[in-house]
Amino acid sequence: MSAVALAPLGRDVRVISLIGVAHGASHYYQLAFVTMLLIVREKAGLSFTDVGALGAIYYAVSGICQTGAGFAVDRFGARPILAGGLALAAIGLALTALADSFLTFAAISVVGAVGNCVFHPADFALLNSSVNQRRLGRAYSIHGLGGSLGWAAAPIIYFLDDVVGRTGAAFIGAVPGLVLAALVLGHRRYFVDHRAEVRAAAAAEGARAGFGSLFLQSSILLCFAYFALIAVNTVGIQQMAVPAWTEMFGVTERYAALCLIVFMVGSAAGMLAGGFFADSVKRHDLVASGGLLVAAALTVPIATLAVSPTLLLPLLALAGFAGGATNPSRDMIVRNATPPGASGKVFGFVYSGLDVGSLVGPPLFGYLMDLHLPAAIFWIAVTLYVINAGMVLTIRQTSAPRTVAAE
Repeated sequence: MSAVALAPLGRDVRVISLIGVAHGASHYYQLAFVTMLLIVREKAGLSFTDVGALGAIYYAVSGICQTGAGFAVDRFGARPILAGGLALAAIGLALTALADSFLTFAAISVVGAVGNCVFHPADFALLNSSVNQRRLGRAYSIHGLGGSLGWAAAPIIYFLDDVVGRTGAAFIGAVPGLVLAALVLGHRRYFVDHRAEVRAAAAAEGARAGFGSLFLQSSILLCFAYFALIAVNTVGIQQMAVPAWTEMFGVTERYAALCLIVFMVGSAAGMLAGGFFADSVKRHDLVASGGLLVAAALTVPIATLAVSPTLLLPLLALAGFAGGATNPSRDMIVRNATPPGASGKVFGFVYSGLDVGSLVGPPLFGYLMDLHLPAAIFWIAVTLYVINAGMVLTIRQTSAPRTVAAE
């Protein structure tokens, strides 16, 4: 029996907690970067389309680099790559205090994106190699929960800007990433190096020779497309919801920011509940598709302006919960579609779909904001929720059953 199978609860709790918080930092810095752009938009002479384009640069670079980051994780180890990513993401936010033009913000977005690209391949490599396999489903749940909480924390930048100004907000916002980078480096004895296990599995299954054809499998490509489309919704709404709700409902920017926080907290609560679903059901596709359809139904009243500003808060909490509940099941869907011995490469490739979708969503939604069509953002969201509900059902039909339980 492997060391991972015998891993004590205490070590698992420490590993899962640290990786979950690190994943939260990645999501926090994604949204915090764009939040800083919105704060300085008028002073820096940026349009909403410019903000969307800068967000697109961030995710384009991250998406291009993410599969390569998976290979770097296999070559140099997940722990140092993860620590470096945390530090770069934090430095990227700190540098926004000094930028005053589209070009300087574009250069900074590249720095942050290179840091962001490492998280999924490094996180899953560390979880899969260091956590007792019987607790892996819960590990995925906490990992996703950390990401949702990171997004929920990012609008705090608005409030920091009110208190200490733009420069203080940027520097204070950079501190968590630097602290976490040091913690990851300092926890060497708690993390199992996955590289020996990956090489052994690849040799046994022949995965090393055929990774090119692996990425052409229909189930893997569908997973990629699913992540790309869901990211168009998630990231596009996160980045443009505050100005959209301000224009649609006549609320203040701070109230709209509170609405976004409520939406993210609801998503985090749904993530936690979804972890129990993922551990107790076999049809993860039904859980994911059902949650997406509920989220679509709850978004329709927002798109039609059929609710009052007061009712926005509970409605967004429920919509966030429904969407968040699908995330642990989606991770299990990817794992079930992944051949044994190929998880590092597949997770790196499939999760780069998030960056592709994040590349498309911000400029599209930013353009709609410049046209003063904020409601169109939420009609697109409804449409994509429904499309993804159908796609996730198709993934199960095209996935070959896993013949090996653990990798």
